[in-house]
Amino acid sequence: MVSPSSPVLPMGVVRGQKNPLHFGFAERLRRARKAVSLTKGGLAIAAGLGRNALYGLESGERIPRVDTVELLADALHVSPCWLAFGVELAWSPAQARRCGEIAQRLRQARTARAVSTRALGRDSGTSDTTVRLTETGETIPSIAKVEAIAVALRVSACWLAFGVGDC
Repeated sequence: MVSPSSPVLPMGVVRGQKNPLHFGFAERLRRARKAVSLTKGGLAIAAGLGRNALYGLESGERIPRVDTVELLADALHVSPCWLAFGVELAWSPAQARRCGEIAQRLRQARTARAVSTRALGRDSGTSDTTVRLTETGETIPSIAKVEAIAVALRVSACWLAFGVGDC
């Protein structure tokens, strides 16, 4: 039981280190949705998502994949980098899905640093399977996994996820 004098930290707060950038996703999504006066249901329709999926994302119960962030960002006319990681970049309409080339960017960064998939999985706290499946295009990772991999590779999470910003 917590005593009244004990400090209570919100769920998900990491003690002793900087919180991951994606931790603010749910709040950024809520603010962006309200700024354009959309209901949750209206945004779900505009982004082509299920209503329950949007509720889970905005409540912070679910962490989105990078392709979902792009759909939401395009519907809200905000930068996917800002929505996912809080990095201020200008929004521009997507001619093609930027996250579709994450496999090539990951392979490029990993080979340039001469890191094996196993080592990158270990260093990022994900797994070599996650790295391999992402690199072959068999899966699209969540923003949490992209951020962890980007940190381990010492590259920008926005560049890895969406191909924008500096490497």
